[in-house]
Amino acid sequence: MEQGPKDGRPFGYTRAIATWISSVNESMPGENAFAWARHALLDWVAVTVAASEEPLVKILTGEYGATLESSCSLLVSPLQTSVLSAALINGAAGHALDFDDVNSQMHGHPTVPVAPAALAVAQAQKSSGKALLKAIIVGHEVEGRIGQVVGDSQYRLGLHPTGTTGTLGAAAAAASLMGLDADQTAIALGLASTQAAGLKSMFGTMAKPLHAGKAAMNGVMAARLASKGFTANPNAIECAQGFGPTQTGETPVFPATFEASAATGIERTLFKFHAACYLTHSAIEAVNQARRKHEIGLASLESMTITVGGAQRGVCDIAEPNTGLEVKFAIQQLVAMALDGQPTASLQLFTDETARNPRYVAARRKVTLITSPEAGRNGALVEIRTVDGRTIREEANVGIPATDLTKQWNLLVTKAQALVVPHIGALRFGRLIAVLETMDQLSTVDPLFEAIR
Repeated sequence: MEQGPKDGRPFGYTRAIATWISSVNESMPGENAFAWARHALLDWVAVTVAASEEPLVKILTGEYGATLESSCSLLVSPLQTSVLSAALINGAAGHALDFDDVNSQMHGHPTVPVAPAALAVAQAQKSSGKALLKAIIVGHEVEGRIGQVVGDSQYRLGLHPTGTTGTLGAAAAAASLMGLDADQTAIALGLASTQAAGLKSMFGTMAKPLHAGKAAMNGVMAARLASKGFTANPNAIECAQGFGPTQTGETPVFPATFEASAATGIERTLFKFHAACYLTHSAIEAVNQARRKHEIGLASLESMTITVGGAQRGVCDIAEPNTGLEVKFAIQQLVAMALDGQPTASLQLFTDETARNPRYVAARRKVTLITSPEAGRNGALVEIRTVDGRTIREEANVGIPATDLTKQWNLLVTKAQALVVPHIGALRFGRLIAVLETMDQLSTVDPLFEAIR
């Protein structure tokens, strides 16, 4: 192992990551990676703008939107604010609707901690659009690699990887944009490690999106402090009592090196096309298939059994939701709504009235959720017993990344249009898409904000 230049401690995985981050230039990630970064940025911007009227966004903007420093813009308000506050507010807003992308390798939401951190730093220091995209690619790569090593242990302990691993991704993105060297980047990752936090017990409350905002803010803080000589353990990810052991309750084995000739982690991104927890999407898709193929509806339901991998337990199995936000994590109600032909991509569907609708209250109590390792993390098998005695079985797995990027872009534009046009109008939306399509050609990121004002 390489010896530390200041204290003689041997460097490990943290330094290996830091060395890679500091060496990535704009020509290293392949064109595919940049295309995926544009897709991730489009989706994140859309779900963030769509959340501008959410109560938690109003609270955070009221508390942190007005600062003496005003170098950064918000996607949810005309206010100018500080780098840290912009990362916090834009980050929390991006997760407020729980409609942002996911990554099975990370076991969380990859873009929502990384993009707001990168965008705030990029705007503050007048970075190019391509530098922003590169930073998003770097942040995704770091989140995915670390998530792959720690596995789903964080989830089992009750931690939320979007807030924990996401802090490291945000720090990596910020360090990349700031041009920190390997020593500084290792310190930034150490500072991010000691700030990483997020509890699954907060799901269904405003605190869940706060995890994303804090991850973005803390990642930026980590990189900025590291650039000024602040100190931290440069082996913080893998050392005893470091990020890995404390976040998993185990002793994860981190590689000695960080091999990455090209960053492909972002190509594992999975986008949401239902406005609910991603772990419910396969079950929703399977029910939609059954409804279309067999021409059945909610009135046909005698009983239903959903077989899933088990990650849904304690995450999206709220049996008796009382609020629209809780419905997003209530798989039994969601499949009932899907069987009823409801547009689960519509944010307007997720209301307190929907949660308490007597038809859905009765239907969700006919749904049994069971777990089996054979289903995999994202797969679902649905078995529906109809009132006329039929048994209908359908399977779906939304955990497979897209291969047709043109189709994916078009789907994301359609999703974004439904989310954003009600807030900024069709003309500005058209400008926004034009900016995002040419992001890698822009000298600064300011046109992104100009498009929505």
